[in-house]
Amino acid sequence: MTREDLITKTAELEATLKANEAAQTQLTKELNEAKEQLENINKPKLSLEQSNLIYEVIEKAIESYDFSNTDDYDFDFGLDYNSRIYIDNIEFNDYAGLAEEVDNAVTSLFDIQKPINND
Repeated sequence: MTREDLITKTAELEATLKANEAAQTQLTKELNEAKEQLENINKPKLSLEQSNLIYEVIEKAIESYDFSNTDDYDFDFGLDYNSRIYIDNIEFNDYAGLAEEVDNAVTSLFDIQKPINND
């Protein structure tokens, strides 16, 4: 093989490699789109207005939640160099209460069907 043949072969291989890389990129994009569609296939459909309404009731539920109840928090105290006590860490513990408040607000938007008991 001559030098010119090797240069030509190298150029052809590089072109093939770039074409395959472009095809792989396109296939990866199509695969990701198909996976997203598969994830969304059984999800209930919401209009933009419905989504906005859900957001608004969640926001109102969180705004109306009583975050000032100190029993809902754990405090870690520290002592500084001047012998002053300070709060080193605050942890909110009433996640269940907040979640219930949000759940009640969201479910109030829907007519939830109770299962029929045929016993």
